[in-house]
Amino acid sequence: MGGVIFLEKDFVLCQGVSVDGADKLASYIVKEKDGFTGSLSAELIAGAVEVFLKSVPEPVFFFLELPEDVDDYAVYYLDNCTREVAFAVMERFGELLVQDGVSRFGFGSNKTGDELYIKDYQEFMLYTENPGLYEKALEKLGAEFVDDRAEAVFPGDLISKKNEGTLTVVELNGETVFDIPEALEEAGMYRSES
Repeated sequence: MGGVIFLEKDFVLCQGVSVDGADKLASYIVKEKDGFTGSLSAELIAGAVEVFLKSVPEPVFFFLELPEDVDDYAVYYLDNCTREVAFAVMERFGELLVQDGVSRFGFGSNKTGDELYIKDYQEFMLYTENPGLYEKALEKLGAEFVDDRAEAVFPGDLISKKNEGTLTVVELNGETVFDIPEALEEAGMYRSES
């Protein structure tokens, strides 16, 4: 770890993410005291979810944040899932979740409190008290580890009044992320009241 080495691959923006200057981006992971933060090229996001799900103990939960207003999100949960159910959610909706620009999503462990949160502009946070559980697997994704957040340029860093960036809803196979809560309602997905 340490130092910045640029990947040979270009950073790929998700379909629902637009920001000028993407040529300045690479996939980075920063080790923090309470886990990891980072920015991942589109093709690496599902791999990060897989690393997380393979590493945490069951049961796990899935969460989805959908915008209602400019700064207000509705939060939906699917609690107490087996790893198999979590992988089924990703199999069914993973491409849509990854490619969409307006939603935020993630998975967490009911047992340890560890949580992977995929945020706006392809940034992520992985909260954990045990970073060693994930480090080797995250290294295999191909993202560059850096010692200091200041060494990395994340897509959100490019946002300014002159470069506002755009997050848009993506439709795949006739569905958007707004269809997910209803599709998973029978499996127990619910809207948080808080």
